[in-house]
Amino acid sequence: MKHHLNYDKEDPNYILLKKIFKIIGSRKSKTIISSKGVKNVNMMILSTKIIFTSIFFNITLKFVVRELKRDKKLRKFFEISDEVPDASQISEFLSRFKADTYIKIANSILMQTNPLKRRGKLTFLVDATPIDLDYNTKRKKRSKEYLKKQNLKWSYSSSYGYYIGFKATIVIEHESAMPVAIVIHSGAPHDSKIFNEIMETLRKRRIIRNKDILIFDKGYYSYKNYQIGISSYKIVPLIFPKDDFKIRKLDDMLTYPLQVFRDKKQEAKARKLYNMLKVVLFEKIKNWKQFKPIRGKIEDFFKLCKSGLKLKKLHKYTPESAKRTTILIVFLAGLITTLGYNSKKSNYLKKTKIINSNNNKSRYFLLSFSE
Repeated sequence: MKHHLNYDKEDPNYILLKKIFKIIGSRKSKTIISSKGVKNVNMMILSTKIIFTSIFFNITLKFVVRELKRDKKLRKFFEISDEVPDASQISEFLSRFKADTYIKIANSILMQTNPLKRRGKLTFLVDATPIDLDYNTKRKKRSKEYLKKQNLKWSYSSSYGYYIGFKATIVIEHESAMPVAIVIHSGAPHDSKIFNEIMETLRKRRIIRNKDILIFDKGYYSYKNYQIGISSYKIVPLIFPKDDFKIRKLDDMLTYPLQVFRDKKQEAKARKLYNMLKVVLFEKIKNWKQFKPIRGKIEDFFKLCKSGLKLKKLHKYTPESAKRTTILIVFLAGLITTLGYNSKKSNYLKKTKIINSNNNKSRYFLLSFSE
């Protein structure tokens, strides 16, 4: 027996969704969406609300649409005055825009909702997760040629095993635990090989500044990446070292880059900054185990995305739709985090219970963030 999406203003789920919908439908958000090339802003807002509800309750888009057509109170909650669009109309509308458009919209809305407070240097946490498209390969095998046409390939992860999909890197700011960037990688490249791509994305978006600290796990370990972080991006790249790490070898590699000597007027200043970054890096590497609890924030964020919002396996069959859904899940998780549900000081929700309408099972999430 299937449950309905019975709207109740006292239900913690709808209280949270109401706050999220208020952000999505605000004047600032409308301006942002319009500036990213979306002409039908109202349709984008409504489609986002519906897709967020689908993700939040782990139900299909069709089911949400059917419930909206059935329940007048629910339509009022969604602020729908006209006819409810069909699921196919929503899917077609969302597919008009590339994944990059959703990344820009999500980043801009999150940043205007909870702007980064710049008081000196900031600390960012970086981690990646494989995205499994949940192909049933036992029922139907996909050839390499088929996957190549779809811009997909077989990948391997120690936590997933072999899968068909891609990898998503998420960067969150330490204090607020808010996601500030998401980078989608084709296949499953090793973390150490995508370090430069991540850093370049953060620099282009002006997220990182000189002297900021970025914390990576051992997957990004490489002597070259320490060097790139300090020389090219002027940040402290705290990459957790492996057992064979030798600090003397790193010290020998961290020599002044050539650009330091190109401008005689700025040479002394550049040397001072380089030496300072080097000293801070060595100090933090020696005590890297103390930073493990800090990295727990991004692990909690991934738990919210994977367990609470079902990012672990996506029932999508094209790279574009999978990337779009991944971005929207991270966007929704970022809004939940922005509203304070990542704080252990918060006691607003002790436990959020969600009824899965498809199989009458209950599931809980946000428990680890709010107790």
